[in-house]
Amino acid sequence: MEIKTILVPIDFSEDSLYALEYALDLAISHGSAVRILYVNRDESMLYHYLSTSEYEAIRNRALEDAKAMLKDLENKFPKLKDIEYHYHVRRGVPYVEILEELEKNPVDLVVIGSHGKHASKKYFYGTTAEKVIRRTDTTILVTRKPD
Repeated sequence: MEIKTILVPIDFSEDSLYALEYALDLAISHGSAVRILYVNRDESMLYHYLSTSEYEAIRNRALEDAKAMLKDLENKFPKLKDIEYHYHVRRGVPYVEILEELEKNPVDLVVIGSHGKHASKKYFYGTTAEKVIRRTDTTILVTRKPD
């Protein structure tokens, strides 16, 4: 199997950063490009409780924070300097946005952590990873950070 492009969805949890490290090793050994995807969770319910300007300020701040964290990845993962990579920020429900990204920009492999920031370590079902696996034909590699 030729792996030209790898998608790595991250939420900055330990599991997702471990998945990124794993994907970088694969990318280096296969000469692949890496696409890092961060999904900014949908905060639309806040719209009902805040003024329009407050809501927009929160949305913009969340986007700027995400971009800053993504730019900082090169400091945490020096291997990024050795490969071609891009990062994208989307807004919405993580598994839906990952599936849309795969539909619009197909890749050869997705490397995803088994659990993110909002998932229990005890159960696999119901996680973003599980929802993506069930709904795509793309090859998925699920990583699990060793305890």
